[in-house]
Amino acid sequence: MNNNITNITKELKNLLEDYMPNAKAEGFINGVEAENFSTGTKVAELSELNKPQVDYDLPKGTDYRLLIDRMITQGKYILSEDKYYKLLIDFSQLMLFAGETAYSLEIVQDLQSKLESRNNFESILAETKLMLSKIFWSQADWDECEFYISEALRLFGTLSSESGIGKCENMLGTLYGEKGEFEKAQEHFKKALALLKDTDDLSSNAMILTNLGIINTVNGEYETAAWNYKNASEKFLKLNDVRRLSRVYHNLGMLYTQMEDYDAALEEFNKCITISMENNYLSNCAVAYIGKAFIYTKLNNPGLADAYTDKAMEIACKINDTLSIADIYKIKGMIQNEMANFQLSEEFFENSIRLNKDLESKFNEVESKAELSKLLEKNK
Repeated sequence: MNNNITNITKELKNLLEDYMPNAKAEGFINGVEAENFSTGTKVAELSELNKPQVDYDLPKGTDYRLLIDRMITQGKYILSEDKYYKLLIDFSQLMLFAGETAYSLEIVQDLQSKLESRNNFESILAETKLMLSKIFWSQADWDECEFYISEALRLFGTLSSESGIGKCENMLGTLYGEKGEFEKAQEHFKKALALLKDTDDLSSNAMILTNLGIINTVNGEYETAAWNYKNASEKFLKLNDVRRLSRVYHNLGMLYTQMEDYDAALEEFNKCITISMENNYLSNCAVAYIGKAFIYTKLNNPGLADAYTDKAMEIACKINDTLSIADIYKIKGMIQNEMANFQLSEEFFENSIRLNKDLESKFNEVESKAELSKLLEKNK
């Protein structure tokens, strides 16, 4: 345990002594110390493929600071205003993929403050609002996300921009999808596709197809989902957009996992992780690591499952991805259930349920409750 955690637990113990006897406070602290997250299941030997993934050294946020400051300062001298502002939005998106949410937010909030005092950049301001909705979506802040989508919709509506409205509809679909309201999500994705189908916006079309693939996977419509992903990946390849292509590989991994074709799923997750590690796309790494961990629980390999959940937790904490953290707790619970560590397993499931409930993630909450039900039944 590092010194910071040690100091905090000491302070917490002192605080708890005002609420309970010293012995109980000691026991409570022992139960919640950070070391207890790692369940102690070790891998005998990692393969040449798994070792670099498990040992992946995460980039430090400070690595980006100089790059960001120089780009923002110098860019305005060499680009027109229009291109400079669009670049800032794209740069914010890049930072979000890299897991640097604070930097991503800083860039677009500064841009928003510049544009709101101007009258001739309404379209870029609308895109800025939409980017803000994506950032708050990544943090599971649904109220802020919905507020900025409505702001973007209002501006795109004023401009009669069908493509802009279509992108907002797609974002509304992702919002409802994360909350487990899949029928609403699908309605918004279909509206988005109808608005964008006659445009040359390949990227937005591909993103909508990807999102429809997720909904079709959840609904068990596997052939349609595979078709969605195939078409999306072709578009991203044409655009050379490896960030989003790697996410499609992750989604294909989820599709094959649902079909219980675990070898094919691992292949897709590995493709996603390889691209994401090369480019430090931390959010993609986190979800693909969770996907691999889940498969290893199904393949009765608790050592690898534990190694991948530990790394996924490291990434999820760095990028403040609470939805992924909730999913990691669920998988930790599954590992401990299989190992007959019922009390620890129950604690992990309870953590997952609490977080999903707080985040209004109904589908994930139900999944965790189902796993807890299996545990209680097994433990009589």
